Amino acid sequence: MILDQQQYRADHRRLRAGQHEMEMHCLPLVEKLLTHSLEEQKSVNLADRTDSKFLLPVSVLPRFLQELNGDYTVLEDSGHRIFTYENTYFDTPEWDLYHHHHNGKLNRHKLRYRRYHETDIAYLEDKLKTNKNRTVKKRVAWETEDPAQVFEDKKTIQPSLYVNYRRISLWNHHSDERLTLDYDLHYCRPQQDSIARLEHLFIAELKRDGNADDSSFVRRARDYGFTPQPFSKYCVGACLTDDGSLKRNQFKSILNTVNQIQLTGTATV
Repeated sequence: MILDQQQYRADHRRLRAGQHEMEMHCLPLVEKLLTHSLEEQKSVNLADRTDSKFLLPVSVLPRFLQELNGDYTVLEDSGHRIFTYENTYFDTPEWDLYHHHHNGKLNRHKLRYRRYHETDIAYLEDKLKTNKNRTVKKRVAWETEDPAQVFEDKKTIQPSLYVNYRRISLWNHHSDERLTLDYDLHYCRPQQDSIARLEHLFIAELKRDGNADDSSFVRRARDYGFTPQPFSKYCVGACLTDDGSLKRNQFKSILNTVNQIQLTGTATV
């Protein structure tokens, strides 16, 4: 398989159109946070970790940014504190990797090409979800059009979904946990014109080595009535851009939550 990096970039440019209105409220709060560098962040090796995800209305994002000041620092790189992520996911023509997730298969994979728009750095990545509920990520920098270094021993794969969003990356130095806040999600299938946008929600994902109960973010989220939920950007995006051919029974609950937040700006917890 030959990876067409230029095509992926062009398609993601089409997805990202303008600034989300919430960003004008978030940016001043992000600017107040102390910062850390990418090199410092890399010192916290979370390639093998546990993940906790929260699905929240984007209207509460400024509140969390304000309350987390003092507990977390924000990643700053090349003058940026908010970054655009361009993810191109791969699957078989039969959507085998999607169905593995839907059917609850253990030791399942997600394959993607990820580019950080502001710094023009790109990687090929293989995310493995183990039978012990840990996430193990393997990646190599974009240096070749041969994906075998990462996508070894996989069946024939092809680009299946574009996922484009904005991210704020926070780090708690005391617990060595990373917290990513993703919002303004845009989805599109390759070679299709229709775009699915999730403009009224954001995904908070806590990444750490052990239990998350003592996390300051988790405590605050629970104080407001929010609890962790299973959420896959890839699987949700595949459903939102589907013509009805994909099986989705196991994702109905999270899709209902997504639709509720999109329609009302609130979430049932």
